[in-house]
Amino acid sequence: MRMKFEIELYEDMMGKPFCLDTYFNCRMNILISQNGVEKEFCTSTFHAAILVGIAKGLIEIYDDEKSKFTVEMYESTLEYTFTYFQKLLTITRYEGYNGETVEIMKCRLDDFVEAFVKEYERYHKAILKQDCHAFENEYYCMMRDQINILKNHVNGVI
Repeated sequence: MRMKFEIELYEDMMGKPFCLDTYFNCRMNILISQNGVEKEFCTSTFHAAILVGIAKGLIEIYDDEKSKFTVEMYESTLEYTFTYFQKLLTITRYEGYNGETVEIMKCRLDDFVEAFVKEYERYHKAILKQDCHAFENEYYCMMRDQINILKNHVNGVI
């Protein structure tokens, strides 16, 4: 499994200096590749909150604090529920507009987290290349901490 975060910059950002706060508000598409097939997993603006929410929920699963968490997408009526049971992570999407619930995917928790952390870390490093003062941003520091915790879980350190 592979994961990719695609960030859609707003037109008014083009040609201007990189601003982390504005960047974190942009639309993000998360794409997942499984067995050679790439599909859109979710899309949302205010992507920093989405990434932090997903990572927080995964950490709570590893820490046995929760077996289920929900992340709401911004500017849509979509909610994604992550449910962990017997080493499997089931992800369902609820469409608030029409009340439809669809199972998006079922996979091993460790496989999902490994793909998520790899892309989360790549994304995190790319931001630092754009803004050497990124560590002054609360979200950026929170992301760094989450990446380290999740890497430790995946590597069996915790």
